[in-house]
Amino acid sequence: MAVGEGFTIFIPFPLVYQVNKNIVLIGDQENTLNISFTGDTYDGTPLADIIDQYLASLKKRGWQFTKAEPTEIQIDGSPGIAIELTGSAGDISFDGRAVVVAPQPDFMLFGLGISKTNENSESWKENGSQAFEKLVQTIKFTDSNTACPISNDKTYGYTETNPIKVGDGDFEGPSHERAFLDHLLGQNGEKISYDREGSLPSGDTILDAYHVTGPGIDTVLYIDEYNFSELQAPVGFTCQGAFPISAP
Repeated sequence: MAVGEGFTIFIPFPLVYQVNKNIVLIGDQENTLNISFTGDTYDGTPLADIIDQYLASLKKRGWQFTKAEPTEIQIDGSPGIAIELTGSAGDISFDGRAVVVAPQPDFMLFGLGISKTNENSESWKENGSQAFEKLVQTIKFTDSNTACPISNDKTYGYTETNPIKVGDGDFEGPSHERAFLDHLLGQNGEKISYDREGSLPSGDTILDAYHVTGPGIDTVLYIDEYNFSELQAPVGFTCQGAFPISAP
């Protein structure tokens, strides 16, 4: 699961992704499919105009588009629009889709997915469109203004006997672990880094140990992906509002 500012999205294998605050960039191993989702402030501009503004910024970089008429969609229950595209960027030809939705009065999400069509003119229709739609269906919007829950138990997350329980087992458990850590911040809201050190048996479960570092932070947190309890930031940390992970 990738956590952007104001939204989360589940990225299935074998797609790869990276997160840069409000932008989630997604692609395939062959670099034929490129997808991005961007959370941004919203001022009430008509959604079709929002898409035109984003596309205009790409045209300034040499991209060319032909676009279809907008169609109505829903993302996580919020109405939006989608526009089918065909075009080129330099020597690359592509087909794709742009979407935009404003789930909150001051927040919107813009998405763009394209498949290169130089070698296969049907790549978007055959694969890209379905992959993009599956990603859209996993998007959940979060309220970054919701207070960050912080544990008052100094052992929470720091000991094997009181781990952070993100749940969902072998399949989605690892993505829940990353989503929890990606949502975590330092004591004063600083960005943190983490590395998985390995797994260890603990009673009737298995824990993953993560080395977490940041300004004034150099510690190990223990996470349990096989059990779930309401999530909190450990003592010494804060977070980006309520954690975007629910009980399995």
